[in-house]
Amino acid sequence: MIKQKPKLGTYRASHDRTPKYTVKQVADMMEMSAYTIRYYENVGLIPDVDRSGGNARMFSEYTLGWLRLVHCLRMTGLPIEEVKHYIDLCQEGDSTIPERAELIFKQEKSLRNQLRVLKKQMEVLKYKKKFYQDLLENRRPDSCNPLNHAPANEPNITPED
Repeated sequence: MIKQKPKLGTYRASHDRTPKYTVKQVADMMEMSAYTIRYYENVGLIPDVDRSGGNARMFSEYTLGWLRLVHCLRMTGLPIEEVKHYIDLCQEGDSTIPERAELIFKQEKSLRNQLRVLKKQMEVLKYKKKFYQDLLENRRPDSCNPLNHAPANEPNITPED
């Protein structure tokens, strides 16, 4: 039996470098702020952004691919400096594949850890949501709130400076 290579999904690079989109159009398409897009371009995270005759940034399908990648990496928590390093490595060519792969593998591991933590936090929120729904539906006081357990004559003790 011959093993087939796994498909990489619907991601494919566009080589169309025809400037088509303004920053505002890109911001609307990608649900990002124009400020963020300009910042990414200013710090060198989006290679080959063209300029119009009036010096406005103009994005092509090619540069949108870079922007999507940069935005994805940032949303995983990768710091700007590391995103810049990754983009620089990409531009150096295939000799940097091992280093780029290591960066991606490391970031995936970090993101998996974040997901694990977020799942635990989501369980707490689900519990609290159910708890509050019950309180609201049955019009009960919050028995988990520490304020509801302190005797009225207990002094409020604060540490001295």
